[in-house]
Amino acid sequence: MMPEEWPIAAFAADGNTPARFAGRGRLATVRRDFFLDPAKRLTEQERALMTAMLHCLVGDVAAALRAALPNGRLAANDESDTALIEELSASGLLDNGELMGLLLRRADEERIASAARARSGRREARVLQGLVSHDYGAVAAAAMALILGRGRRRDRFGQCLIAFDDLSPSAADALVHTVAAGLRRELAAARGAPGADLELAEASGQVLDHRDEERGIDALTASLVHFLDEAGSLTDELVLAAATEGEITFVAEVLARRAALPSDAVLDELLSGHAKHVMALLRAAAGSRELAAGLLAGIGDLLGIEDAGAAIASFDVMTDAEVLAAKAWLVTAPSYRSALERLGQGRG
Repeated sequence: MMPEEWPIAAFAADGNTPARFAGRGRLATVRRDFFLDPAKRLTEQERALMTAMLHCLVGDVAAALRAALPNGRLAANDESDTALIEELSASGLLDNGELMGLLLRRADEERIASAARARSGRREARVLQGLVSHDYGAVAAAAMALILGRGRRRDRFGQCLIAFDDLSPSAADALVHTVAAGLRRELAAARGAPGADLELAEASGQVLDHRDEERGIDALTASLVHFLDEAGSLTDELVLAAATEGEITFVAEVLARRAALPSDAVLDELLSGHAKHVMALLRAAAGSRELAAGLLAGIGDLLGIEDAGAAIASFDVMTDAEVLAAKAWLVTAPSYRSALERLGQGRG
């Protein structure tokens, strides 16, 4: 891979990079890295994208906190943001499960969308753009809101971003207070520790109060799907057209609505790479065989399903009991599923 393809991940190709630590001081980290499953490791593209999204998000939160402090006590600059991110990363405070899960999900969505657009030769998603002219005004407005929301999640180079509104309440709370803690030392030097703590606590509350879940990209997608359903326009043809363009979040929201399942669980299932799980999801959503076959033909390989023939065969022979078991698993809380898996008691 040439450095210019992924400049954020290309510093290792620069001959002027600092020497890396040598000797046994790295051994613990090297051992973990060496024995990671290659199929599950991040690619350089994924790492670059997730790093860029995280850094921009932390920078945005830091800027919001600084702006909320009285009299502009902390001046913002690129160097201070870089130092802040390095300190928080080194401490492990940014290693938040929900936050990292969202970063990985966005990387997956971007990978699928980019590959799908490359196949079709289209640079933009025309299916959702076409909904702006829908006869039902609520659909047109929701489609426009989603398109504008996506536009705000791209930088001037077209890089995918995450907005603060996209975070869950718990992830937002953790990130804001983590960044506030990272700003404390600089503020305490001028105000003293008690004054800094009080001002950062108030600033954190203000930033969190301005978070609007309805502006989150998932909420905007859910709103569009809701109004499409209300208008009777949520057809298999529309879903397949969206899937062909790599609109995996939209597809997941449609299936979640049809199956009465949580959207996050449905998207995780679609991205699981397990053909039987994906086919059970489609059956739970009362999907037709044509929808299943079209999804496999369009983006099956991008979902990690290598044998489309075997997948559609499992769709055909799946029993109602298997579908019910799959649905029962997905309605449980993510923390419950995670705990069962760690106890070696995964899905039946």
